[in-house]
Amino acid sequence: MRGDLDSILAENDVEALLLYSDSFRDANMYYLTKFLAPDPFIFLKRTDEEPIIVVSQMEYPRAQKQSIIKDVRSYIDYNYLQAVKSAKEPQLGAMKFIAKVAEKELGAETKICVPPNFPVIAADVLRVEGLTIEPMFCVVEKARETKDTHEVKEIRAVQAVNQKVTTEAIELIANSDIGSNKTLHFKGEPLTVGRIKSFFGHKLLENGCLPEEDIIVACGTKSSDPHYSGEAEDKLKADQPIILDIYPRSIQKRYWTDMTRTVVKGKASNKLKKMFDAVSEAKNVSLDAIQAGALGSHIYDVCCDVLEKAGYETTRNGKKVTRGMTHGLGHGVGLQIHESPRMSELSMSPLKEHNVVTVEPGVYDPDVGGVRLEDIIEVTKSGYRNLTRMETQLEI
Repeated sequence: MRGDLDSILAENDVEALLLYSDSFRDANMYYLTKFLAPDPFIFLKRTDEEPIIVVSQMEYPRAQKQSIIKDVRSYIDYNYLQAVKSAKEPQLGAMKFIAKVAEKELGAETKICVPPNFPVIAADVLRVEGLTIEPMFCVVEKARETKDTHEVKEIRAVQAVNQKVTTEAIELIANSDIGSNKTLHFKGEPLTVGRIKSFFGHKLLENGCLPEEDIIVACGTKSSDPHYSGEAEDKLKADQPIILDIYPRSIQKRYWTDMTRTVVKGKASNKLKKMFDAVSEAKNVSLDAIQAGALGSHIYDVCCDVLEKAGYETTRNGKKVTRGMTHGLGHGVGLQIHESPRMSELSMSPLKEHNVVTVEPGVYDPDVGGVRLEDIIEVTKSGYRNLTRMETQLEI
């Protein structure tokens, strides 16, 4: 949470934090400021002091109204024009301006942490100007790992939309007709991946959510590739697995959610039913293993134990797998669709109360297709709170 930022900086033996980016694309900048701006601006914070943002004069009135940062300043306060004009190139002048602001507010001798995506040219200029810059991973990201009540509420709201629209999409598939070669038809036209994705796009936008362009709608043997998103012309067919992996973002609040369901219109083969049952059991057992303090690697092992006992391979211990579970168990979700913490063989940090993570075991067979089931949950002291209220059902 934001309140942990000072202690995280202290743990990393730095005295201040500096960001320079826009907040439309940079989740860290938006998280720290709650101010949406398409152009880069400056964020500065000394340990145990209130942060400052410095924005262009055009954005200054809006930043004062919208940002959660109380101390909002304008480029004019630091004589931006003079800094730019004094340089050989305007772009270089802009970098020197950042150095000027940082030196004034943080001090030349201060150890200043910057995130790993901080512009290289800006870091070079700041160092030339005598500032001590320390690029570091997982500073703001670590604060973002635990969600406050407001953040969980926003994720829950997006998930409610996701469930509603996914339910409607599954009903559309269930109400389709079976034509020649088992191709599904709806209102006389083949039911294609493009048609399903258009349905999701319209419905999610109507409910204030932005659909990602590569949401996964994969049918048949092609669904054995976990990240095959589906080509628009692919036709959905009866008696074959259809994976729906849908991850919208709230347009206004910027938070994501993530959910996957696997369905079959018609009758699933015995092989597919066995895959579905194994994945369902793996998901339920993994959920039961989750609580604050549990290691992501341990929960991943619990999942692998179930799948391997059922006869499916996993990539545990670095094995190369063509049939079975070929990915980790889950990941954090918030202002990014994939963020910390993770649940995989490499996840050696304990889960914390109020982490929001996915649990998404899957089994894949190139001759049959894939099965993946995914819920999004909030970690609690003694277990978890499932933010997913949608049941799983294979045959529809």
